[in-house]
Amino acid sequence: MKEVFRYGRCIFARPNMDNVDDMVEMMNDPEIASMLFNEPKDFTKEGETNWINKHQEDSTFSVYDANTLEYIGNCGYNEIEDGRGEIGLVICKQMQGKHYAKEIITGLIEYGYNTLGLNEIYAIIFSDNVRSFTCATELGFLEYKREKNVITRNGNPVDDVYVSKRK
Repeated sequence: MKEVFRYGRCIFARPNMDNVDDMVEMMNDPEIASMLFNEPKDFTKEGETNWINKHQEDSTFSVYDANTLEYIGNCGYNEIEDGRGEIGLVICKQMQGKHYAKEIITGLIEYGYNTLGLNEIYAIIFSDNVRSFTCATELGFLEYKREKNVITRNGNPVDDVYVSKRK
């Protein structure tokens, strides 16, 4: 594991092959994938290996528990432009519910402001992803835009909710 920084209980490291099988399992989990993508996707070991290799020098990280070194998931900046950065986060099913999200997002915020020099950080969250939306608002993110009916889930329309936090 090539550590980049720590925040709270979390180690942010370069993505590595030690967790490629965990990544494939996580990304193919229907419940997790439904909160990330408009359309179902198929993730393979080869595809995740390519993803790992692609993200060795950017602001994408695998996250580990600092005490146990257990793999928690992946996070980082999907887009960075004009002092703004879009964050994303995915946590393995077995690590969900352990209150890592706030620490991971706060670590990303500090990294974005202090290391990348960003002045605004934003995220796009499906309107039915209550846990993510609650976490973001508790961390001071405010809704600034909504795209209506981007998908339908269980017969219900789901919006893309854009939230941001300024330095």
